[in-house]
Amino acid sequence: MTKKSKFLRELKRLEQKHNQLSSHNVSLSSIESSKMSKVLEKFMSPYLYLTNDLSSKTKLFTIGVVAWNASLYPEEEREDITDLLFSQEVIGDDVNIKQELTDIVQQLIDRKLTYFPEDKRLIIDFDLQKFGDSDRLFVTSQPIK
Repeated sequence: MTKKSKFLRELKRLEQKHNQLSSHNVSLSSIESSKMSKVLEKFMSPYLYLTNDLSSKTKLFTIGVVAWNASLYPEEEREDITDLLFSQEVIGDDVNIKQELTDIVQQLIDRKLTYFPEDKRLIIDFDLQKFGDSDRLFVTSQPIK
């Protein structure tokens, strides 16, 4: 089995577990959303000034979630994860974009490992919604061992 397959199996397992919990009317978001949403906002806070609307903020949080989750895997697997996520099928043929995204994710991984080393929650999903003049972030996470 390749490392990529292990990553995909883990994502599938978490998705199935999330679906099982959802089918039993247990909301993961109600368990940890408020805490994890604040952590994710703090994690991404130095970069939020780069966004000017909900769409760009959602894209930024998406990259942040990729980096956060990748940081939870052993260092030797992280490159495989970013290669898979930024594959030609996903982002196209532009090698520069792939390198830039990989560099950004690596910087965010370093930030996560430096400032949030003890937080071992995998982010399963997030939703950013507009409420009046402000945005509200909802996060579904799962503790990992």
